[in-house]
Amino acid sequence: MPTSRIDSVRQQVRAAFADAVYPGDDRIAYDPDDWESAELARAFRGKHWSELSPEALQYHSSSFLSSEGFWFYLPAYLLAALDDHGNRMPMTVYGLTPHDESSPEERELRDWQLERFEGLTADQKNAVRAFLEYARDEASHYFSQGESPRLALERYWGRVHP
Repeated sequence: MPTSRIDSVRQQVRAAFADAVYPGDDRIAYDPDDWESAELARAFRGKHWSELSPEALQYHSSSFLSSEGFWFYLPAYLLAALDDHGNRMPMTVYGLTPHDESSPEERELRDWQLERFEGLTADQKNAVRAFLEYARDEASHYFSQGESPRLALERYWGRVHP
């Protein structure tokens, strides 16, 4: 039986992140002094990315993850977005869209994002690209211009080659 496109993307994400390394309890969150980061760290502490509930992922933005936390927990966000396009898909794509370079603040945010993206393996980057291509082709009606998978692909992920 042929596999559907969404099932292929899910399988690619799971395979690419199968060996992702847990960041350690003290390296989950971006800023332990920030209350949102601290809440995220408490909720995710000791949990594998495959164990996180859709509610936890909805409540805790990936932007509060440390780079190590991002590298480990990103597949949970990708898979949750594939399961619930209308709610999680736009925020997940937004988190994967590099900021432009229109101001020093935007450049700083972009540099931070690119550092996180560059820490992924080639297989992981390709899985993210496949996710974004799926979002562009199959879920585009959920996006405003600023949250567009097309923009994420143009600014970074489209340059990742299989």
